[in-house]
Amino acid sequence: MVAPTLLQFVPNDVIANNYLQTDFYLKDVLCYRKIEKMVTGTIPPNLKFDASEGKAKNWSLLRHCCFVSCFTMLSDKDFKDGFLDPNIVEKLKKGNVDKDGNKVDRPFITINAKNRPKLLNELCKQVGDYLKDNSLKGSGLFAKDVNYLNDEDYKKAELYEENNITKINGIFINNDTKMISRSSITDTLLQSILYFLYLVKPAYFEDQREYRVGLTLDDPIDANELFIPIHDLRKYVKVHKSQDINNLRLGDV
Repeated sequence: MVAPTLLQFVPNDVIANNYLQTDFYLKDVLCYRKIEKMVTGTIPPNLKFDASEGKAKNWSLLRHCCFVSCFTMLSDKDFKDGFLDPNIVEKLKKGNVDKDGNKVDRPFITINAKNRPKLLNELCKQVGDYLKDNSLKGSGLFAKDVNYLNDEDYKKAELYEENNITKINGIFINNDTKMISRSSITDTLLQSILYFLYLVKPAYFEDQREYRVGLTLDDPIDANELFIPIHDLRKYVKVHKSQDINNLRLGDV
């Protein structure tokens, strides 16, 4: 999928209608590091929370260093008889839950495949300016789909990156957390570590079809959320009411 259409549920209509008007919202990725709870009633697991987020077996990096905005990827083939496949709709609803894992109905925004590269190009420039203006060093903006691995491959990758974390130079914060010092020698190794921590998940989560837009910082900041000021980019976004997910057409996104 070269240029997927992106979908994201948001908390309420006000946020939906003002999406990317004055700021770009990013959340500390480790906020998703929770044990997944069952949704109230008989609905299956919600697939929203991942206890392994930002971890490699017994090791972790610091909080407040990676901030992301998470989307679901859709392609033309996901639309059957003109409408979004009902099976995909149900899978999307699994992740549409509150912080306690209870099902909620929320509006959503979509960014079609044609607009996605243009929007990301604009965001990349504006986020880069923000980081420079605030003397924040790090990866700059990244936009990548999550890689899902079967249990055996995931465990192999996890062990490999855990070993990388233990041997790379850095400061130990506590028994399971390390602050890595960047240098020309460690950058390549660090890139591999960060990719696993933030862009690789067990196959269990594959129904998320997740696409992440985010950034990593060299040093932690005292915040769970980033509101990065931007110029109005709403022209690249379409807003939908919560019930629209049940009869979403390809031409609607």
